[in-house]
Amino acid sequence: MLVFAGTAWAGLPAPVSPVACGVIGRPAKGKLLIATRQIGDPNFARTVILLVAYEDGGGAMGVIVNRPTPIPLVKILPQFDALTGGGDQVWLGGPILPTSLMVLQKAAKPGGDAEAVFGDVYVLTSRAAVEGLLGSKKRAGRFRAYAGHAGWGPGQLENEIERGDWLVVPAKPEVVFSEEPGEVWERLMERSEGEWTMLRQPSRWR
Repeated sequence: MLVFAGTAWAGLPAPVSPVACGVIGRPAKGKLLIATRQIGDPNFARTVILLVAYEDGGGAMGVIVNRPTPIPLVKILPQFDALTGGGDQVWLGGPILPTSLMVLQKAAKPGGDAEAVFGDVYVLTSRAAVEGLLGSKKRAGRFRAYAGHAGWGPGQLENEIERGDWLVVPAKPEVVFSEEPGEVWERLMERSEGEWTMLRQPSRWR
């Protein structure tokens, strides 16, 4: 894995937790974490995180996919002339190592030193791969560069999920690379809360 240097469910009756209802999936590489309404930490409130690494019973790493910044990527990497005027921007990946960069690429055939996260979405795993992508004027697919990342120690993420901090759902490219990141969290939360509400309906509605 490359790090490239440079309120609890308001309005829903809840004698049974969303974990017990089966709405919350199990964390795994390539899954999305959706922050629930009870998270007040400004680092993670209303965030959607893609898990790029996960070890059952071990640690986890991910990047926030719905927090773009107004900073052009070329401003922090001026050595890459191919970025000039390209509209590429820096995304806030998380509070850990905010001066480091992690790059995701969506491509049918990524270059070398790329590790699959899910489907045709990859994380670049070497400085050479990042420099090759950013320095090319003809890039395969799409990419996003994240400053910093989110991380959890052994058992920490599982505990947060158990207490209802996160929903876990399969990742989709249209979510990770959404052109409307400001709406991603709200849409996913509405869908997930709707599924939970349906599970909680009396039997006559089933």
